[in-house]
Amino acid sequence: MRSVLLPPADPTPAWMTGHRLGPDGWTGCEPEPYRWDILTRLRCHWLLARDCVGAGWCAAAAHGLPYWADNESVVLLSRRLRRNPTAPGGPVFRRLRDNLPTVNVDPRFPDLRIVDAPTAAAQCVATILAEKKTWWTPDVPGLTDVEVRATQFIDAFYQCTLVTADDVLAGARHIVDRRRVKRLLELSDEGAQSPMETILRLIVREEIPSHCSWTSQVTVSLEDGAVLDEHEARHVRGKKTTPDLVCRELQVALYYDGRHHTNAEQQETDFRLYQKLKTLGWEAVRINKDLIRDRDELLEHVRHAVATALRLRQTP
Repeated sequence: MRSVLLPPADPTPAWMTGHRLGPDGWTGCEPEPYRWDILTRLRCHWLLARDCVGAGWCAAAAHGLPYWADNESVVLLSRRLRRNPTAPGGPVFRRLRDNLPTVNVDPRFPDLRIVDAPTAAAQCVATILAEKKTWWTPDVPGLTDVEVRATQFIDAFYQCTLVTADDVLAGARHIVDRRRVKRLLELSDEGAQSPMETILRLIVREEIPSHCSWTSQVTVSLEDGAVLDEHEARHVRGKKTTPDLVCRELQVALYYDGRHHTNAEQQETDFRLYQKLKTLGWEAVRINKDLIRDRDELLEHVRHAVATALRLRQTP
């Protein structure tokens, strides 16, 4: 029987250390029921079926997606009929259709083929929309859990690849309904740098007047409170800050505080930053995972910031 031998696992599970045998990245979820991350498993299964093409979540991970994939099966596309293994951890074989765009992106296994990024995105979105792929999300007003997850995925895929909305739409042909994809692309944002930032944007998307809009990752000067364009943000001297969401018209800034914001030194820095923005005429709200879970309190803080900003601009 042909097989691939992997080195013994550390006593500490790979998902806890952030280590993976696959290309650089960190596991975005526990690999259970699997021992190894999906990229390692893709390589191993491909070594035993070199005429196959990686697809779906393993292809998305190979393109750089750091979240959600490690507890999925490896999907291999084949031109000839193959029997799916009955042993746990084996690949899932599906038919490789003609003219499917493929690429070689693995630096250590240059002959390993996977579907291109737009196709991988469409295949993953299809599993989310079919509710075959789930993960925890908070309730978001006006959206289903499926729409929230699919939007999180698209945002994250923008961050790790060079795909555009047009690419995703083109890749979805014959895989996902075009109207559903267009709706998801309208909800998506190329600037969201984490799945929780996506959640934040979706929750507050209608909490500002219709003539205003939220923009991701806008840099603000801490010298005069001015919004900096990309060139200025890279080259300007002096202190600056980049909120996760900004309403330029009202000068409201939202920050999502991840784990690194829990230490005392970072909290002191965050407090000083908040005070500085206030003196420059900005309203700022800091949000963490606990506040995301308590939507009513989150919206109370955001609505207060928006109301204060509106009142300041109406004052003669």
